[in-house]
Amino acid sequence: MTYRLTSLGVAVLALLRDRPMHGYEMFQVLADRQAQRIVKVRPGSLYHVVDRLAEEKLIRRAATGRQGNRPERAIYEITDAGVEALIDRVRDVVATPIDEFPQFVTALAELHHLDVETAVDAVTSRVAALEADVAEMMALRDASTAEAPTLVALEYLLATTQAQVTWLRGFAQSLRTGDRSAHPSRLDAGEAQI
Repeated sequence: MTYRLTSLGVAVLALLRDRPMHGYEMFQVLADRQAQRIVKVRPGSLYHVVDRLAEEKLIRRAATGRQGNRPERAIYEITDAGVEALIDRVRDVVATPIDEFPQFVTALAELHHLDVETAVDAVTSRVAALEADVAEMMALRDASTAEAPTLVALEYLLATTQAQVTWLRGFAQSLRTGDRSAHPSRLDAGEAQI
C-alpha cells in the first residue's frame, strides 16, 4: 500500500521545503502561523508524522544540533521524493473534491431526534461559537501576522465559516417557525443572493 500524506504530513513537508528544522521548531512555527485552524497539530502526532515521513524517505535527518543546555535535536530536511510527494498531494487535494464526512453533517441528519427547543438552542450555540471564530479570524487577517499562504487558507476558512453562520441562522429561524420553505436552502438558484 502506498503511503498517503495526511494534512499534517503536508504541513511538515511544506515547512521543510522552506528550510531544515527540528521537530520542536516545526511545532513552534505551526503554532506561530495559527496552523491549528488549518491542521490538527499536537506534539505527539507531529513526531509520529516526522518518523513516518523519514521512514518513507520523504525527509531525512540532515544534522543533530544543540542549543545551550537543551537536549540534542535531530534536524530534518526534505528529500527530492518529499518535494514531489508534497506537490502531487497538494495538487490532488485542491483539484479533486472528496467526501470528508464531518460529524456536524451527521448530527444535522439526525437533528429530528431532538425537540425543537433543544435543536434551536444547539444551532444557536453553534452560531455563537462560529461568530466568535469569525471575529478571531478577522482579527488575525487584519493584523496581518500570518504569511501569505496561511492568509489564503484563513480567507477560505473565514468565507466558509461566514457562509455557515448565514445558513445556520436561517435554519434556526425555520426551526423556530416550522416553515422550512422560508429557509435559504429552499430558494431557487435564481433567487439565491450571492
